[in-house]
Amino acid sequence: MDKKEQLAPIIKANGEMLKHFSRVHADAMSRLQEVKTELFELNIRLDEQNRTKNLYSVNANHRKNVFRPIHADDATTQRENELEEIIRTLTERKQTLIAEQEDAQERIRETEDKIRMLRAAQQATLRLSKDMIFEEEESEDFEFIEEEEELPDISEHGEQILLLDAFDKAYLATILERKALTPLSSQTHRLDTLRRLISTDPQQARLILDEFQTQNEGITATMKAQLDRLHHTFDEKRPVGTILDEWIMGFRDRHPEFVLESTVQQKDETLVIPYIRSLTLIRLLEIFFDNIVRHSGANQIRFRVQISAADVDVFLSDNGTGISETVMKDSPWYSSLHKAEEMLFLLDGRMNLSGSKDHGTTVRFSLPVE
Repeated sequence: MDKKEQLAPIIKANGEMLKHFSRVHADAMSRLQEVKTELFELNIRLDEQNRTKNLYSVNANHRKNVFRPIHADDATTQRENELEEIIRTLTERKQTLIAEQEDAQERIRETEDKIRMLRAAQQATLRLSKDMIFEEEESEDFEFIEEEEELPDISEHGEQILLLDAFDKAYLATILERKALTPLSSQTHRLDTLRRLISTDPQQARLILDEFQTQNEGITATMKAQLDRLHHTFDEKRPVGTILDEWIMGFRDRHPEFVLESTVQQKDETLVIPYIRSLTLIRLLEIFFDNIVRHSGANQIRFRVQISAADVDVFLSDNGTGISETVMKDSPWYSSLHKAEEMLFLLDGRMNLSGSKDHGTTVRFSLPVE
């Protein structure tokens, strides 16, 4: 048995373990989302029950009179006791869900570590297997053997892309629940209070209305931000250079604190590229510029784009704190940098990151036009 045949069961076993932990990770992600959803709904129910209980308490206090004894078995007291029991049950369930959420998060962290190690082992065994092929005598089917060895890499990218898609959906659901649905639900409950205060305490009613207005502005901003993430309103029939110029102007308007030096060079100013490539180009720019805004500590950006009939080549650098050489390895699998890497992989593009404390961060990527 030659060395390559000896490696085959190791590669197969590694692949099976990678599939297993990937399924465990996906199940944990799914369970975490289910728990978050149930927690969200449970918090709304708890809020409703507490508000109802408070109303009963207020009514009971109004009826209290030093000249009249309070009967422990009256309807109000009985209803209040029932509400307290419901609240106690919901609170216990909440504690259980919080424990399940922590358990799922821990399982996700553990499986991410194992998946990272297994992928590193997979890459190492594949490289070793290829080296052994080169050491063997040349044969007619050499190229076919090499093609077969490339398949696991494609599968790995496909799995990562599916995971990133699932993460994006879970992220969007979490944002909409936390910043839109929860505030709207609380407003619905407070409207009952507002109706009573309009006639009894107009000043307090005005304060609540001001809070509603502030809250609605926040909800609107959240919805607009998420809609912008999901839908880019540019005309794909226009030249790519025009689309880039408008995006650059938009960034300057949104972030006047940055000095942005930009150049777009193109041989054919009328060049129009396919929609999916224009969309990917804009999304990549949003990822890299967003990283600069959020994490770099920079205040100056240099941006160069060269457009030809074959490729769009992008150079982007800043004067910030820089990045480590192992940034891709150190970043979690769901990071925006990994998302950019997979987007470029899908369209046969290339990406290179470098940086230091003295020279900031430099990003270079190339995206084929066709």
